[in-house]
Amino acid sequence: MRHKNILKYILIIMISIMFAMLLHIITSNFSTTPKNPEWSIIVQNIGLTATLILWYIIAFGSIALVYSMFRSSVSGVRYGLGIGILWLWGMLEGVSLSGNPYINEFITGLSDALPIILMGLLLGRFIPNSENKKLRKEPILLRNKIISLVSFSLVFLVGRSIFYYTGVMTCGYKQYPYFTVIWTFIMGTCIGIAYILIGQTMKRKSILHNAIKFGVIVFGVNWTVFVIFMPFVFRGKVVASIIRILVDVGLIICSCYLSERLSKKRKYKILT
Repeated sequence: MRHKNILKYILIIMISIMFAMLLHIITSNFSTTPKNPEWSIIVQNIGLTATLILWYIIAFGSIALVYSMFRSSVSGVRYGLGIGILWLWGMLEGVSLSGNPYINEFITGLSDALPIILMGLLLGRFIPNSENKKLRKEPILLRNKIISLVSFSLVFLVGRSIFYYTGVMTCGYKQYPYFTVIWTFIMGTCIGIAYILIGQTMKRKSILHNAIKFGVIVFGVNWTVFVIFMPFVFRGKVVASIIRILVDVGLIICSCYLSERLSKKRKYKILT
């Protein structure tokens, strides 16, 4: 990475962080912070404001780093939209997990999603792709998009439900059964949308390779920095967060592999 590009990355990340913090200040009346929170060790040692800034640097820095790895095949707009959607709908899980009002979770999620979309726009505009050429726009067939959305939605719903019912993963199913099921299904759909925007445009070596690359790097890194906010700021969330990350990454690898396998099988049938 050239020194000039590094400076651009740092500037874009800082602009996005400041935009996010400004939005959170403006929407502070919709805060999802508990009334009597048990702060993490980090907060106890350096304070809440410093902890939030540190988390933002890690989170937005990681988002930008992942983009830098695939910028030769993924546009900044598609990348920002894909990750923004993940974070926005992911935030709504707090309705069932913490009992927070829907509008509070939505506005809080939007306050992070919009800066991520802005960061994607800025990265795509000011950071040239690694091969110094325009991205090739290869159309994705409608049936393949449908296959991806269905695959991700069902695999995520069924997979997570198993971990809900066995008690391995914490959830709000007992208090909010319908919302939990609906949220889980749509979360899978949102990840499928992100895959269509980002994953299906990346260069591939094999179905399994692409599934692991999207599941571990694109989804995994971005989902990890999102999930670790809870143990980063609040006490007693580490184990639950690790389980959530590992389960979700595994489900997305399976979803991606199934989607690609079904799309390839469908293509083969049409050709024959």
